[in-house]
Amino acid sequence: MCNRTSIAAVFLVSALTLWPSADAAGLGTLGGNVCAATNTNDVGAVVGVCRDADGDLGAVYWAPGAELPAPLPTLELGGPCRVQDINNANVVAGNCEEGAAGELFPVRWTLSLPGSLPQRLNPLLGHVKAAAGIINHTGVVGGVSVDGSGSPRAAIWRAGQAAAVELPELGLLPPLLSISAGCKIADMTDDVSPVVIGACSLDEGGSIAVKWQPGVLGYTVRQLPRLAGGSNCSAAAINQNGQIAGTCETEGGDIVAVRWAANNTLTYLDDLEISGPSREQLMVADMNEVGIVVGNYLTDEGYSRAFLWAPVDDPTNEEALDLGGLGGHWTTVIDIADDGTFTGVAQTGDGRVEGFVGSVATPEIVGIGTLGGFTSVPASLSDSGNHLVGTSQTAAGFDNAFLLPNMQMKLSRVLASRMRQDSGSANVGIDQNGRNTPLVVQAMSKEINVLFKKLNKELKGHLFD
Repeated sequence: MCNRTSIAAVFLVSALTLWPSADAAGLGTLGGNVCAATNTNDVGAVVGVCRDADGDLGAVYWAPGAELPAPLPTLELGGPCRVQDINNANVVAGNCEEGAAGELFPVRWTLSLPGSLPQRLNPLLGHVKAAAGIINHTGVVGGVSVDGSGSPRAAIWRAGQAAAVELPELGLLPPLLSISAGCKIADMTDDVSPVVIGACSLDEGGSIAVKWQPGVLGYTVRQLPRLAGGSNCSAAAINQNGQIAGTCETEGGDIVAVRWAANNTLTYLDDLEISGPSREQLMVADMNEVGIVVGNYLTDEGYSRAFLWAPVDDPTNEEALDLGGLGGHWTTVIDIADDGTFTGVAQTGDGRVEGFVGSVATPEIVGIGTLGGFTSVPASLSDSGNHLVGTSQTAAGFDNAFLLPNMQMKLSRVLASRMRQDSGSANVGIDQNGRNTPLVVQAMSKEINVLFKKLNKELKGHLFD
């Protein structure tokens, strides 16, 4: 799909751009010259924020193939809104101000009903405000509700409903005898009554990773296991197989990446033996439906670097791959799609900040270029991996939203070109299809293929449950 732009928009084909025959484009504005894209879905719809000709910021929506954004309706005239997330049914979650005090309230926009007002989502009974953070593909919104004293409670809003459902705190009779001092949602499954994960702060200090599960009498909460002798944990992502990725602290105070299986058993990554760089504080950023994890760590020099981890559920044999960089000191990965495409941002050799993409099959990162300026920062991949959105500086110095469609096709062309250039290298061998392929790519591809076969087997088994 090619996204057309207005004359004022600049195509992402500058000298910095590495995509061959790129059809990626800067998305149009509302007349204020500044826009930022925050999320996209599998059909290429984009949501974000733009400044209008009067200088006011507001939530916007770019329909698939549209040249210009459409302002999203507000709860009241002149009340600003911010968009958070969009699902594959074009239902959007965000927050809008309402009332003289300008309090934020979560809202749900249904974009299949053009011009319809946002549905205001209510705080929990006795609470004064709330905020939305995420939405799943069945329309369930996840967020937080806040009481008059400022104490937060994790909550969800079921599809089509305005009433909040409280997710319980840890303890015997929460909130009366709670051991936690507030919980935050990180992710949830795509079910009508989803499994929800997050982290809770403890009264005694520190934090723990938790999982909320639906039941006959409502939701129950369970602490996810910590490492032996370790303390703080947080959960970052969950997939439909029940695998949960996150971060935990070891007994020695090290920060390591972890993945909990559906039965809550724990494996962890504390080294990068494939590439060998020193590392500290391995923090998970995201996980896809196959269970492949991406994250970031710190080098001894204090720079951020990115890693790709395909867990084997054996802590003694867990290894990960450093994703390299764009020539600068640091690299940060932010998202991975279900097809194995991942994205992030890195420093280039000349000090610029540039977005990148890569794939688990050929995990060499590729810079995406800019809209003519000095920076590009990806925000999100669609779940399918076909669409990437973010914000880039134009040649005129303004920040504009951009869309990169058909990600895997472009990435394949770029990497195929690079592999042809490297075909004489000692680090290149013949793969199972008779192709010249970097040896590290061959090793990682075999591991990924095993994971995909395992997932397909599990999915086939679920069909007969």
